[in-house]
Amino acid sequence: MTRIGFRLALAYRGNIVMTCVALVAQVFLLRMIWTAVYGSRPAAAGLTLDALLACLTLANLQGFATHMLVTRIVHQRVRAGTVFFDLARPAGYLRQMAAFQAGNTLGGLLLLTPVVPVVLLAGSITAPVNPAGYVITLVLGYVIAVQLALLISLIAFWTLEIAAVSLLYRLVSQFFAGTMVPLAFFPGFLGSLAEVLPFKYLGYVPAAIYVGHISDISGAVVVEAAWIAGLWALLTLVWSRAHRRVVIQGG
Repeated sequence: MTRIGFRLALAYRGNIVMTCVALVAQVFLLRMIWTAVYGSRPAAAGLTLDALLACLTLANLQGFATHMLVTRIVHQRVRAGTVFFDLARPAGYLRQMAAFQAGNTLGGLLLLTPVVPVVLLAGSITAPVNPAGYVITLVLGYVIAVQLALLISLIAFWTLEIAAVSLLYRLVSQFFAGTMVPLAFFPGFLGSLAEVLPFKYLGYVPAAIYVGHISDISGAVVVEAAWIAGLWALLTLVWSRAHRRVVIQGG
């Protein structure tokens, strides 16, 4: 399943090129907008312009590298009925899908390598303040992202169609991950909501640790570990119900 995920990431070259172009364009546009917003200000919300641009550049790179294809794959296989073959394998279904996503992410990282210099030129980057903390929180955030994607995927066992749910999830997760606006700028209730949701660990928190905006990583690591444990328990519960709901269309 890992090999399949890896090879699928490399299968469609035209789509790969256009996705990379879109990533570069998005980072460049964010740089132009935020440079204009800052003007002559030395800093805002505790972030200098260079640190903010580095946060946004990293958050978007991370979002590209950790794109969750597993949701679309589960959706397609449930609708077509081919999920039967996945369930017939000796390995657990959730393990299969997690392995597939891991392979797909490795393929995405391979594709991202030649694009990184262009993205950094379009955006901005600084030297890491805490590289070890960045890697640790990023890896834990990736595990959370996979778990959330699997939860969304399992909805297909009840509804058969999750395109709208997946779109809504993608919009909400990207917004609260801080890929467009760093969470330091979120006001009032919106900021409080962003603090209690897990999405900030998919983008903003690792990037903020990278630039030094967050100096103490212990709290972030503990909360991420708690989210991983809680989401795993929830996944186990939902899967125990979902596999009883399997409907093979057409038979």
